[in-house]
Amino acid sequence: MKQDAPKYESFVNPSDLLKWVEEQPEESWTPLAQDVFDHLLSLAAQPKGISGNSCVKLCGFVEQSSKSSKPALREWAFSKEPSLGLFNFFIKWNETEQHRSMKLVLELLPSLIRRNPDPAVAEVVKTTVLDTLISIIGPQSTKPLLKSSLKAMDYFAAKVFTVEDIAASYRRTQPSCSWDSEMALWQDFFSQMLGWMTMHYVCPTAGKFIVTIFRALRQSSLKNPQATGTDGFSVVAWLRSIDATPSLLEGVKTYVFLPLFKDDRKDSVQILQQINSSWSASDSSAELDTLAQLNLAVLEVGKKVGMVEEPGAIVQEDSSSVVLEEGVLQKVLSHPSHELRSLALSLIIASPSTTRPYSPVALRLLQVHLQTYFSESDAKFRMEVLSKLKDMFKRSRGAIFILKKSLDRVKAIKALPPPADGKPKPAPKPAKQANHRTNILFWPEDKLTESLQQHEEFLAWYLRFLRSELIPTASFQRHFTSLRAVIFILKLEFDQSKTWETEDDESLFFNHFDGRWTRTLLDLIMDPFDDVREASTSVLKSLFSDSRFKCLTGTQGVSPTLEEFLARAEDIARRTARADHADGVARTNELLFRFYSDRDAQIAHIAKLIDLLETKLSFAEGDLGNAVLEAPVHGYFASLRYIWQAAVEMKFSESEVATMTTLQTRIVKCCERIWAAVRDILCDDSPEGHLPQELEDLEGLDTKDLLSYSFRAIHESSSLMRVMVLPLKSKPQPETLRPSNSLFTTVGTLTFTQLSSLRHRGAFNTVSLSFATCCQLVKHLDASDDGSQNLLDVWYAGTKECIFAQASTTRRSAGIPAMITGIVSANAAQPSFDDVISELVAIAQKPAYVSEIDDTKLPQVHALNCLKDIFKSSFITQLGKSAPHIPQCLELAAGSLKSEVWAIRNCGLLFLRSLLDNLFGTNESKATLEAGWDGRTTRLQYHKYPILPDVLLNLLRSGREVMKPSTSTIAAESVFPALDIIRRAGPPDTSRDELYDLVTGYLGSPVWHVREMAARALCSFLLRDDDWVNAAEKIITDAVASDVSNLLRRGPAADFDPPKP
Repeated sequence: MKQDAPKYESFVNPSDLLKWVEEQPEESWTPLAQDVFDHLLSLAAQPKGISGNSCVKLCGFVEQSSKSSKPALREWAFSKEPSLGLFNFFIKWNETEQHRSMKLVLELLPSLIRRNPDPAVAEVVKTTVLDTLISIIGPQSTKPLLKSSLKAMDYFAAKVFTVEDIAASYRRTQPSCSWDSEMALWQDFFSQMLGWMTMHYVCPTAGKFIVTIFRALRQSSLKNPQATGTDGFSVVAWLRSIDATPSLLEGVKTYVFLPLFKDDRKDSVQILQQINSSWSASDSSAELDTLAQLNLAVLEVGKKVGMVEEPGAIVQEDSSSVVLEEGVLQKVLSHPSHELRSLALSLIIASPSTTRPYSPVALRLLQVHLQTYFSESDAKFRMEVLSKLKDMFKRSRGAIFILKKSLDRVKAIKALPPPADGKPKPAPKPAKQANHRTNILFWPEDKLTESLQQHEEFLAWYLRFLRSELIPTASFQRHFTSLRAVIFILKLEFDQSKTWETEDDESLFFNHFDGRWTRTLLDLIMDPFDDVREASTSVLKSLFSDSRFKCLTGTQGVSPTLEEFLARAEDIARRTARADHADGVARTNELLFRFYSDRDAQIAHIAKLIDLLETKLSFAEGDLGNAVLEAPVHGYFASLRYIWQAAVEMKFSESEVATMTTLQTRIVKCCERIWAAVRDILCDDSPEGHLPQELEDLEGLDTKDLLSYSFRAIHESSSLMRVMVLPLKSKPQPETLRPSNSLFTTVGTLTFTQLSSLRHRGAFNTVSLSFATCCQLVKHLDASDDGSQNLLDVWYAGTKECIFAQASTTRRSAGIPAMITGIVSANAAQPSFDDVISELVAIAQKPAYVSEIDDTKLPQVHALNCLKDIFKSSFITQLGKSAPHIPQCLELAAGSLKSEVWAIRNCGLLFLRSLLDNLFGTNESKATLEAGWDGRTTRLQYHKYPILPDVLLNLLRSGREVMKPSTSTIAAESVFPALDIIRRAGPPDTSRDELYDLVTGYLGSPVWHVREMAARALCSFLLRDDDWVNAAEKIITDAVASDVSNLLRRGPAADFDPPKP
């Protein structure tokens, strides 16, 4: 049938394709249909960029064939081969290439099973599919097709499989296991499914499947209460499995309980009552500690869907909801466990509506316990608390709004004239829905008034509490948590879409922010912690910019208040010379600039700072030693940086833009001057201990002071230049500040010069960011400026000169890798990414010999370090151009490990780690990293790197020389890249057998570390070998026959590392 293949591809519509098959001779229908099916399946089993709509044609052809008027074609369509072929195709390809059309396969398979005219064939297909899926998701699974299998299982469980079918299959696939009852089987099954939820990418699918099975079991239990196995089935029976793995809690809440509770209120309330009563009855601290997290999480979900109520409600509603126990809440809110306290707080705050009033008990519990939460040292816990406090504030403001609205309605009804017939006015009818689902509360007037007063008092207390946490003597934790809470509050209040605005907001909220707040926040601008200084400045910006906060400065005004504080702050900074105080002064300068009343005052403020900076620079140029002691400059650069960040957001007139442009030029000149003054300090090969001879006799000056002055000056000046060129990224607009091309070129050239000569790591970290920013902004320059488009070429040429010329650099190549990554991050057509990689690989591949090479002048080292940083950069990886070069670079890294020169071997090893991190990511735990591939998950998609299997083969083949006893340990390590990839990702299927033979051969290496790595790599082969014991025995038998003692020593390492259940 090969000659007909082109005809298959000529049909776009499956119906036309089937019609063509039907027109062929009758005896060829079945083989021809199978041939078409195989052809379309081979096309569909390709990466989605290649397969096109082959999957749609495939499913359409099978479905049309099942409805064909020709009995032979219908019989073929309902045979087991098409169904099982489609099933295997889905399981394999949906795991890595999730086509949108893959859903057609899931929809077609149940249809083929249900409509099959032959019950025996349908049962065979159904049983085969079910047993395959259970074997994949079962406890003995070693197949990396988990997510697809769970998705298929969830879909089929709702369409084809019954719970009885699943239980029977679970028994068939676990012949070595036995269960006392059907309940024990399902507990084991659910424990296994919960175990899969620890994998983040499987969690939603596994959770959906658990919900599907649980619903089916509940329905079976309700239909037949006396049936063995479902009798008394309850969620409580398997909840305890979660307790062993606390990390499951969040996933189970989101993907299991929430869908469950939304499905059936009556059944869900029964579950919640069971949990609440069993938990409340327990007084054991140990039991509380082990079960409370789970119980709290379940109750929280129930509260979010309106099935759980707070204790002590003002108005007791007649509903079937579960009421929480105050004593239990009191106990868990003060529990030592962070997780319990966080869940308890969430349980109080959670609500199905943001306007539902709190109960008095809930408000009292919040007031009692919040004060201890802000001082916790655990940052994760504090951030969780902040997230919940945001919801707490929204609910309290919404409750005040709805209470006022409801109270106004009651008063309006009272004010109505009595009916003409003299009968009393009818009472307002309550809503048919639960109160929290309506916009009006139908409570008595006294209850509404009482609740409103409680909420207003709570809001005032909360704002006072936040201010009290900001006193100067409080800890960093209290400062930062309170400031973040205030920021959240202000964002909510400034949101135009908020729904709680009332006429009393001025007295209710805004007037609480008075002069005490201003003084407290200004004091925190001088705090030792940068996060606190930044947050307090942000709060002050928000408060000063909104006219509704009238009580902040009284009659004095914002600018005079800030000027007074700035004078005190400058005096403190002058006396202490501390970096945090200088930064506080800089932030105060920014606030003052922002809130000056007119542009002239703002421009004059910038000019004043530049004049002072130029005076300090003249002092440093004349006497650097005394300038270090008496006239630091980093504070002025920092002030100008913050101010310029504010200025680029403002509008200026044409004359003001010209003035600001002149000031900008003066600032860049100051950056050049400070670089000239301190470059000799920061460019010394050992800057940490360098003190120029002419400064050695100056009393009170040491290397620490000199280096600190120099580093801070370059750090702040470089950050200032970066801020000044960033507006190039946006489109030119009138009345806005935008650097000229000449100024940009000056800044870019200066940062390039600094990066090429700096030796101080802290300094070139800052400068490298500025240089990368300049590289990425080159494309935004005005193309009419001749030569501007060649800046990247100039910088690239200069970088290559550094690679070949610089000798006195460290093994990390100083700033050269940062220069290359900056140029590559521009994603320019010239120099292109591919060209840069090719040139660096060519340099790194140049041979180097100890007898011929000066160990301090190695361009290979610089090239390897540049390549390492390219593959290490997440920004460059996101460009999507690095993946095709990974196989070639793996060979380069392996070749570098064979070098005679230690520096090249060392850099090759670092480069190898960078490549492996690029392949596998860096978010693995140490335990996962050391354990290697588990045989279940897809760690590396080999089809995305089609030449990688060949690279692995070449590396292992070329490493056969290491088997010779005379080979050095250094040369032996050249096989590490291939062995480590196989160990961590498993072998590619295309070369599995040959790789197995090669890896087995390395068990006989004379180098212990190679034998160790080979044994671990061999485990990844045996994980998917059902007869792994015999395979391990064969290795040992072969070793005995060939008398290879090394293989005997390491062979059992694979033998005793079987697949884990």
